[in-house]
Amino acid sequence: MKTKKLNFLFLFACFLLSSCNNADEEIKKWPDKGDYYDSSKEVAFSSITPDWGRINDNFIIKGNFPSDTSKIKVFFGDKKAVLVSCDGRELYGLIPKQKPGFNKITVEVDGQPYESESAKFKYYQTQSVKSVVGKLDDWSGSWKDQSLLDETKIEYSSNLVAVGGKKQDNLIFVVGGWNDRTYFVSFDDNMVMRLINVGYMGSIAVDNSRNKIALMPRNGGAIYTATREDGWTLNSIGLSVPFQGDSQGALTYAEDNNLLYCMSGDGLYEINISDKSYKKVINKGDFPAFNGLNTGQWRHYLTYSKFDKCFFASYPDDNGILKLWKDSDNKWQVERYAGFKPGWMASAFGDRLNDAVLKQPCGMAVNSYGELYVCLRNAHCIVKIKGRLVTLVAGTPDRSGKVNGFPTDCFFDCPLAIAIDSEENFFIGEENSRAIRKMTIE
Repeated sequence: MKTKKLNFLFLFACFLLSSCNNADEEIKKWPDKGDYYDSSKEVAFSSITPDWGRINDNFIIKGNFPSDTSKIKVFFGDKKAVLVSCDGRELYGLIPKQKPGFNKITVEVDGQPYESESAKFKYYQTQSVKSVVGKLDDWSGSWKDQSLLDETKIEYSSNLVAVGGKKQDNLIFVVGGWNDRTYFVSFDDNMVMRLINVGYMGSIAVDNSRNKIALMPRNGGAIYTATREDGWTLNSIGLSVPFQGDSQGALTYAEDNNLLYCMSGDGLYEINISDKSYKKVINKGDFPAFNGLNTGQWRHYLTYSKFDKCFFASYPDDNGILKLWKDSDNKWQVERYAGFKPGWMASAFGDRLNDAVLKQPCGMAVNSYGELYVCLRNAHCIVKIKGRLVTLVAGTPDRSGKVNGFPTDCFFDCPLAIAIDSEENFFIGEENSRAIRKMTIE
């Protein structure tokens, strides 16, 4: 009886081994990617799966399409989707941010639009904070010149910008206590690569095309530029601005891509990149709003609002933000815009000057609605300023931590820098979290 059992087990094992070998043979024969486009038939858009979803969810559109995705565009309403691949009969992509409710889907092939009467898509808005570069509180290992997104080691990210990519925006950021490393983040390729030819950068700015950046060292002075066309190679433009104090974040473009602005300890400079010249447009001694400020502090961030046609400059040590602009007579004006309450007070929101306690405001970004988003380093949160009102956007005020999730349920640890991409998603760099996080607020 025992011998029969052993024979049965041996035969069964042989059967399994034979089946596995056949399966391996079949898998090897299966093509990595098919091309099922039937050029003898018209381009067709038949259906979409799923028919509802949120930003960055996957979708599949079925029909008859060329497999070359460079010839295809997909729109949900007026928002263009990121396409991943196409095998001729199934088109894969990521759902873009769009208006809530039902939106029309249009597939363009070589500029010709195609729609399906039966295909409808219902969009649900979402709000979230998640890590996209590095891992929260990961102190293991050391920095690398190249790594995968979730394997990247970050001391801290003090400045970052969103730049153009192949299918979606990418990032360039500077890290380290002295900003001695500058990195390029490719979400398209799931890679982080160091831009190694120049170190100790303190300020970085991106122009309106998102295809060119400018950088300035931590101690100011020299101006460098880099372009997407040249692989983001840093090059000196051969110009040095007479900078006073240190610079972390005090650099921005406005509306003219030839003009760059930097906030020194003694005022605002306008730099003409084309003819390599500069001029001081604001002398701090001429404006009462500067009185009593520690303008020489090494962190003071600068950003521009196309909505309000003005600059905002944050001064963390003074817990406040200045507004700088040209009036109808083309004269520069400066006023205290928000905060300036003592840092020992508990965080408070409400009216931006009468009520708000902004504990060490640092990086800032403005969306297309003119809303100013601000990182509050010592309050460990992100706030929004619209009109006179300051409101909490993300984080838990006055409590540090490293937790993702719904924005007002998450925890930050000394947020320093914030950037906004072309889809109006936010990216946040922190001093202590060891990661860069993506914040989606709809």
